[in-house]
Amino acid sequence: MDSFKKFDGMDYANTFARRISVMHELVRDVLSRQIRKGDEVIDIGGGPGMGARIIDELGIETTVINIEPSTTINDVPQLSFVKYIPIKMSLKEALNARIPSANCFLMVSSEHEIALCNGRTPVENKKEFFQDMFEFIRKNLKKNGCLVIGFPNYRKGASEIEISRQRKFTESLMGHSHPPEEFFTVEEFFTVEEFSAAFGIHPDVFNQKPMTLADEKPEETILRANVAVFKIKNPGELKN
Repeated sequence: MDSFKKFDGMDYANTFARRISVMHELVRDVLSRQIRKGDEVIDIGGGPGMGARIIDELGIETTVINIEPSTTINDVPQLSFVKYIPIKMSLKEALNARIPSANCFLMVSSEHEIALCNGRTPVENKKEFFQDMFEFIRKNLKKNGCLVIGFPNYRKGASEIEISRQRKFTESLMGHSHPPEEFFTVEEFFTVEEFSAAFGIHPDVFNQKPMTLADEKPEETILRANVAVFKIKNPGELKN
């Protein structure tokens, strides 16, 4: 699955991003209380500057560094308050690059895409994802910095029939957000418990809402939009 190229040529902001607007609303609400004027934010996998757009809408003067491997990064947003620095590379490439340090790391849905790029089982994909994230955090997050993570998953207790139906509906709308059915397991998606276990801390903030992709009612969808905030006091001491 070539997750880096699958967004190429897409009007990302008006297609994929519009579909997951509930996630962006949750992230926007959290960011309004987590960042301040003068902060530096690294948006990992921010597409066409989605994190910068969200922060700019809040009217907070910040610097946002967008690390994004696809060509959507060339769609530079019109911003009034944010200094925007796009860096076209993957997370793995960024591990060996000189990236300015930041007060906050932002990831909105990208952890799912990045993990899939490792091309193995969900458990192996996630293990490698966390290894890379820990290395990046140790190198680039300032002390007492935070991670703001927006991620999708399914309602707890959803049946295989419900999940299969939801996947088919998602594919019909987006056509690219999942690996083929034969390679899918529920463990593909992250949970807040997995993030908590990996970082060894509970989130300071955790919010969740039903995520409707089209003409669904909130009570009908099993998709959930999640946002979690983790405060990392000493990034250099974070261990795999």
